[in-house]
Parts: sequence; structure tokens; C-alpha cells
Amino acid sequence: MTARMRHDKRNSNPEVSGAGGKFLPVFAVMASLGMASSAWALDIHSVHIDRQGERIIVRGVDLDLAASVTLGGVAVPTANETSSELEIPFGTDVYAAVQWEASYNLVIDGTVSLSVYIDGPIIAPPPPPPEPPPGGPDCPCITGWTESGIPKDNFSWCTYGQDGNQLYIYAPRDQWIISTAFDPGNLFFDPVDPGNSISYCVLIDDGSYTVAEPVVNIDQYSDCENWMWIKICL
Repeated sequence: MTARMRHDKRNSNPEVSGAGGKFLPVFAVMASLGMASSAWALDIHSVHIDRQGERIIVRGVDLDLAASVTLGGVAVPTANETSSELEIPFGTDVYAAVQWEASYNLVIDGTVSLSVYIDGPIIAPPPPPPEPPPGGPDCPCITGWTESGIPKDNFSWCTYGQDGNQLYIYAPRDQWIISTAFDPGNLFFDPVDPGNSISYCVLIDDGSYTVAEPVVNIDQYSDCENWMWIKICL
């Protein structure tokens, strides 16, 4: 199609003349050629490197329409997109793109671009440290048991075993009961009423829980059990 541009004084929209002298608005011709009108609207106005906030802030128009963003030829993720602003969080992709001081081409949807000067490499934040295992290896009741004044002359025949997944050892004598239990699939401990607990170590003196602590891993249980075999159990 041979086309020529003209401006209709009665309409501020530019038009294109095609075969048969029919005039179409430019956006209609764009649509007929497979060109999205949003591609003409989306634009980048400015880019700010926010090192303290660990992000790149892009400001412009219709940025929420962006389907893809590259920086220095590397595809980067975006966040918090609005019509006027989007963010590129620092991460491994941005680190791969920006490894030295230079100008980098920021491209949205493969068509809208801006050259961005960055004054040094962007270092990706380190990953968070792994969660530490709960508790430590030591039985949390040994201090309380030791300071309680109970006799430690192998004073009890101990009952021990396994009930489902719960391991336990139980030592009664006179008004005292020393006990510990652990279920790796159920760490429930009730500080208000330790008798409802599943994984615990306790000292009961005449019906009162004078020592009661949660047991949160097998090492703690083993340490409690070992102390009882050495100090308490016959």
C-alpha cells in the first residue's frame, strides 16, 4: 500500500491515505499492521540507582504494561509496577548485568530503551543465613534437676520405651517424678500445664511441676536420658 500523510483540519488525529482515498486514524493503521498502540505510549523518563534500598527505580509512562525488561542485555525481574514507576530489585540477575562502572542499555519490551550510567558494580545482597536448628544439644532440665536437691543416688527403677513416635523415660520415687519425652513429629509443650506436653523434660515434686522445659531435638532428649541413667536410674 502506498500511503501519504495529511492532516485533516477538522480532526487533530493524523491520518493515512490508502487505496481508494479512504483515510484512517494512525492508531487504526497501526492495529491493522499488528502494532500495539500501547507500544507508542510506554516510555522511560528516568532511572535512579537506589543502592541503600537495593533496587533500581524506573520512572515513566504506562510502565505497568511492561512484559519484559533487560539491563545490559540481561533479563531482570521487576516489582511494584505502577503506571508511572517500576522497580528492579538487586539480585543475581542485576549483579550479572552490572559488574563495573559503565553505561548500560535498559530496554523494555524490546523497543523502548534508555542508556543508564551506573557508577560501579551492583553487588547482589547475600542470601539469608539458614535457619539454625531449634535448641542446642544440651538437656534444658539438667540445671534445674541438679539444683532441686533431689537425691542422686540411683534412686529409681526407670521405665523407658517408645509410644508411637514418642520416646520416653520415667523415674518415680517417693514424692518425686523425673521424666523426659520426645516426639520428632510433635514438639508441643504447654508451659501452663506441662502435663499436656508431648516433648518435654520435667521434675514433679508432690504433684507440682518444679522443673519443666521443652525438648526440641533428639540431642536434647539423649542428653536428658543419659543424665538420668547416670544419676537417677538403677
